[in-house]
Amino acid sequence: MQIPAEAAEIEPGHAYTWRISFPDLPADPGSRRPASYNQAAHLAAACSAHLSDRPPPFALAIACSFELTSSIDLSALEGALLHLIRRHEVLRTCCRRTARSVSIHVRTPEETHLERVDAGPLLSRVATRAHLHELLRLVDPVTGPLMVAGAIVREGSATVHVVYDHLVADVLSAPITVADLARVYEDLVHGRRPDPAPAGSYLDFAREERTHNLALRAQDEQLQHWRGFLTDGGEHPPAFPLDLGVRPGHVHPSVNRTRTLLPGPLTDQLETACRTSGGSLLTGLLAATAATLREEGGPDIYRALMPINRRGQHRYSRSIGWFINAVPLAIPAPRSASLASRLALARAGYEPARQQADVHSVRAQQLLRSADATSEVHRPVSFFSYLDFRTAQGAEHPSTRTATVHAWSSACNGSLLWFHRNHSGLHLNSLHADTPLARQTTDSLAHRLVRTLLSFSE
Repeated sequence: MQIPAEAAEIEPGHAYTWRISFPDLPADPGSRRPASYNQAAHLAAACSAHLSDRPPPFALAIACSFELTSSIDLSALEGALLHLIRRHEVLRTCCRRTARSVSIHVRTPEETHLERVDAGPLLSRVATRAHLHELLRLVDPVTGPLMVAGAIVREGSATVHVVYDHLVADVLSAPITVADLARVYEDLVHGRRPDPAPAGSYLDFAREERTHNLALRAQDEQLQHWRGFLTDGGEHPPAFPLDLGVRPGHVHPSVNRTRTLLPGPLTDQLETACRTSGGSLLTGLLAATAATLREEGGPDIYRALMPINRRGQHRYSRSIGWFINAVPLAIPAPRSASLASRLALARAGYEPARQQADVHSVRAQQLLRSADATSEVHRPVSFFSYLDFRTAQGAEHPSTRTATVHAWSSACNGSLLWFHRNHSGLHLNSLHADTPLARQTTDSLAHRLVRTLLSFSE
């Protein structure tokens, strides 16, 4: 389940933290790697913020928390963490500031070590939550580190945290991390040798993605959906359609909240109703979000960016990295229509967008708008995401069933809607500007959305 760190329920215990340690010697010149489109945009925004003494706008830290039960072997846990870092090349990257930007370098597995720090006892849930929040705030794409880990150890159990800067991981990296760590920890505790094979490297994926996208030209057929989206009045990035009370040009602190929209049985009922009417739970959520926003005073067409997972089913399927591309959605919200009609409109808006997944949003913007990655970082962005954690890579391991994911940002001017499903039901994690109007608007939106989803289920 994806929840804010402030909502985490972590039992007290003795805290330990780990940070990656590399040799003091400078990285080999051949270790430099080109940044992916996502990484380049992230670093550009972060560098701009550092230079102006602002918190990095829209920069995210992503963490996962899970439980180990039985007496904890700290050496085995440390070994599992080191195995994870050596297995996934992107976790061995470090950033170095240059005169104009930041360069990315990768270290070898042999150069990579961990430093353990005894952080002492945490005697209350307030203290454990504060500790997790502190870990989230440690990572930084410009100054580093890009990853930290921690454990709160008790007699017979431990809560393990792994925190990534978004530069090296996405939300789907969380269940992969949990499954990898739990599996290798079990192997080490029982004297088994973990699988030494490296995972498919995100850095290789980034190179392949750039090669494909650099060959694109503005007139190419592959950009047809992007051209249509922008020609029909779509902005890039699309703005959240309701008033959040944000001041133009001002960077607002963010607030992160999770609500359960439907329990498991009602989620199953909604999915059945959507399938019976020719759709799916995803198209049902798209149609419901579009209809709800219109009823709250929004437009007749809901426009948003939607993240698409680019791992595929083979080489990168169990790899950690930022394998996400954002595609533009335009979902009509008719004032009166049957469920089947709404789902058909949602599907017609989603399918062409999904087929654009290999055209990166940054490259599309470069070709069609000639804009740089940081020109609109203060816009109140509209963002729609849906994940089914029951079927994500890594979900087969029992430790992922009760694991939690945390996304943290120091600032946000829009509203990011992360819908997710797990074994307990359908949930909405939202990150939005921390203004009184934004809180009121998102509360009203969530309440009306529940009513809309229930009406779809009837």
